[in-house]
Amino acid sequence: MSFTLNPLNVKDQLKAHQYLTATELGGKTPLATWAFSPHYIWKDVLGYFWAEVDGWWCLFAQHADFLFMPLPPLGPRVAAGGQASGSLQEVISQVMTFMDTRNTTSQASRIENIPAELKDVIQTWGYSLAPKDSDYLYRTSDLVQLKANSYKSQRTAYNRFSRAHRIRIAPYRALDRDGCLALFHRWVNQKDEISVPQVGAVAEISQLMLRDTASAHRVILQEYRELGLTGRVVWVDGSIKAYAFGFPRTQEVFCLLAEVADRSVSGLAQYLFREFCREIQQYPFVNTMTDLGSPSLARNKHAYRPTQLVPNFVAQHA
Repeated sequence: MSFTLNPLNVKDQLKAHQYLTATELGGKTPLATWAFSPHYIWKDVLGYFWAEVDGWWCLFAQHADFLFMPLPPLGPRVAAGGQASGSLQEVISQVMTFMDTRNTTSQASRIENIPAELKDVIQTWGYSLAPKDSDYLYRTSDLVQLKANSYKSQRTAYNRFSRAHRIRIAPYRALDRDGCLALFHRWVNQKDEISVPQVGAVAEISQLMLRDTASAHRVILQEYRELGLTGRVVWVDGSIKAYAFGFPRTQEVFCLLAEVADRSVSGLAQYLFREFCREIQQYPFVNTMTDLGSPSLARNKHAYRPTQLVPNFVAQHA
């Protein structure tokens, strides 16, 4: 079993989107990873490749000496003559066999970010599915209004910050890149050590991403236009102190892809989150992605009262 692996570049975004929209769950699942940018931004950390297999678009990622799929096959796209493509079961069988030939152990061969809607059927095909970190989904109106006692601490922090500073929030521009990168490095030095308690290959990738976050932020700041990202920068007393980027996942869900706020400025993180959500209120829901197994990040995300933790699974050989 052999496929032609094509190196992923930003011009492949259109092809990926075409296959995504052809997929039955493409416009339904709120999982943030069912999009191009959450993978592409890690291109300097992982090697990404794609292949077309019987009418399905298959994304592969290379780390060290093993190959895995960060997404299930997307599609199918019907051929020009109206001929039906291969089934998802057939394609998964092919890509698993292909990965097995490339990996030193079959346990490294896996498909990540499988929605709950596909879990049972893929299990019936003889694969083992394990839970992966869930996405946090919120009602946008809750994050903008911050009503009731459950949001008292966020309201207090927001109001105290708003009264204490001269603030300007504006669309991100390429001219802001150096200031945002400098902020990012200050922010990293301010962060508490993050632990990832999972074990196995999935945990290894999570730890790799936490360690190499700087490369992903550089890609975001440099290629935000090409990726169709919405970016906002917060100026506090004349200096860049926060920024955030996101993208529409579906017609109802907006995904917050990156968020950085100077930790030395009390209330700034609450201000950034609320104001960014205020600007994308046409989307009823906001997805802030996963907590990467970090207890502190999980506490912060739960404090905003998610309406749903979106299930996510990894398929491997049984």
